[in-house]
Amino acid sequence: MRLLVVGAGGHAKVVVDAAEKAGHTIAGVVGDAGDAPELLGHAVVTSAESIEADGFIIAIGDNATRARYFDTFVDAGFEPATVVHPSAVIGSDVDLGAGTFLAAGVIVNAGARIGDDTILNTGCSVDHDCIIGAHSHVGPQVALCGAVHLGDGVLLGVGSCASPGASVGARTVVGAGAAIVGVLPADAVCVGVPARPLGSTEELPGA
Repeated sequence: MRLLVVGAGGHAKVVVDAAEKAGHTIAGVVGDAGDAPELLGHAVVTSAESIEADGFIIAIGDNATRARYFDTFVDAGFEPATVVHPSAVIGSDVDLGAGTFLAAGVIVNAGARIGDDTILNTGCSVDHDCIIGAHSHVGPQVALCGAVHLGDGVLLGVGSCASPGASVGARTVVGAGAAIVGVLPADAVCVGVPARPLGSTEELPGA
């Protein structure tokens, strides 16, 4: 597949590397005017107009920004593509949404449902029958036990974990190393073992 990559930062580097290892051809990389002029040997341009591609992926770590770009490109008629690193392990009856990214070492077990435009980052594990909403980001080395439910736009920090059947409300941010037990509300910043709400996502810098 000729792949259009939208984003030119550190996460885009990971996506481009995985895409090429999976056999995709990078048709172009779109970034901002202030980005470096190239990414892993590919020129970074500021417009996708002249790029001929079979599909696109949004290679931006921030959930809200990624969601906006995803909707913009879909509305413009581009086809979202899913990129899976060759080392990822995907079980039976797994549903990967459009535009998802699975990094190196990811494990997704049987019956899991992954929403559109979601990142499963390096070495995370998603056990059986988990449901992950659209535009979410499961950080490196996160471990989700069976039947965990994440709402849309959730961010799980590096090394966090969730016990069986736990749930996290939409747009909530869970800190690095936190342990999710039971139910966490929407639009909250949650930290600790067990994870508890510390404040609202509206209080985060840039919110």
